[in-house]
Amino acid sequence: MISCSDKYVQIKLAQDSKILSKVLSYAEKHFSRNYRLSSSILILDDGEIVKKNYLINWCYYATNNQDLDLQNNEELEYVLAHSYLPIRIKMVKSTDLLERIKVNIQMLGNTRIILTLSKRNRVAERYIRAIFGEHYIGISQNEIYLQSDGECFWETVMSFIGNRVIHNIVLSFEYSDFNADEFSFLTAEEKALRQCYSILDSQFGDDFELVKKRYLKLAKEYHPDNFYGESENDILNNTARFHQITEAYKKIKYLEKHV
Repeated sequence: MISCSDKYVQIKLAQDSKILSKVLSYAEKHFSRNYRLSSSILILDDGEIVKKNYLINWCYYATNNQDLDLQNNEELEYVLAHSYLPIRIKMVKSTDLLERIKVNIQMLGNTRIILTLSKRNRVAERYIRAIFGEHYIGISQNEIYLQSDGECFWETVMSFIGNRVIHNIVLSFEYSDFNADEFSFLTAEEKALRQCYSILDSQFGDDFELVKKRYLKLAKEYHPDNFYGESENDILNNTARFHQITEAYKKIKYLEKHV
């Protein structure tokens, strides 16, 4: 995974991947200024943009699946335009390369549907456009519009929901508008509690020990220490997510003990 901030170009590589050893060997041989910030972070910067462009291109194509539409490589072009910045190699566990995106499915009248992504992701957007084909209307920010009255549309929706993992993207789905009256009898507090379970990737009624296990996994993933050196926006977003996870667990734990 390759991204760009105002301070550096970051390349995330799995610790057990074959490409990592090749990248480290290339860096040792061709970058005179390479130094480690920690056991998992390597900084490369000796001012030679040609070397950086080669490394970025190599990592981009090596880490993208071949069936991606690589002709549409705006991401790569954007990163290459910033290759004058230092390169930050971040070595992570394979599971940490998975990016989780929530997709809220809403009806818009009788003939249209909106898919709202929790955050923009070009791989997910291209996949959705490809799978829905003629049903695809367009995209605005993180909202994707679909025409729902065409032939085989709902079969396509079911196929889409069934494929929860696309490359390194994990999708989870919400269907609030399809069951708008399902929990209409609940109080605001009860609805808020169910939201707490949802934040912890759980459902109301799940065993507390299982919820706790999921909380610990999420808290570890979004702990602020994991994002030292990231862009300010990433730090703020992930810190907010960490506090949201912590507060949700506190509420569930309190009710578990007092109810």
